[in-house]
Amino acid sequence: MRAQVGTRIDAPPRAPRRPRLHALPSAVDLAADAADSRRRRVPILILFDREDCPYCERALREHLVPMSHDAPWREDALFRQVEVDQARPVVDFDGSATTHRALAARYAATLTPTIVVVDAAGAPLAEPVVGLLTADFYGAYLEDALKKGLAKLRA
Repeated sequence: MRAQVGTRIDAPPRAPRRPRLHALPSAVDLAADAADSRRRRVPILILFDREDCPYCERALREHLVPMSHDAPWREDALFRQVEVDQARPVVDFDGSATTHRALAARYAATLTPTIVVVDAAGAPLAEPVVGLLTADFYGAYLEDALKKGLAKLRA
């Protein structure tokens, strides 16, 4: 999908940085998330975010955080956040050590927000949602990606 607006991950930091008011659980142990995904047969939604990305804040506030707490997605998907501008350690899907920055590079997340819906092996289940697309339809794009992922896992 084509991005309408977003923040390039290699853009200079914006100042001043404000504390993040909305967030998903951070990706810490994707191997554990993968085991849960496999057991429940649900996709994992990964938000690739940048700390100073105003589009990410809007996507989190208006769409992602509410979706992660409300039916049906609180039961039918796992939601994780990856900070593309951070070298935070994370356990990868296969149990190896990696970083948030390395995950962003693997999924070619060059614009934030980027949403990738994956299976327990980390393989994409739908086209990524790149940038904050037309605000009126953004939630529909997210739901479509999650529905495609869920359908593939439960086929």
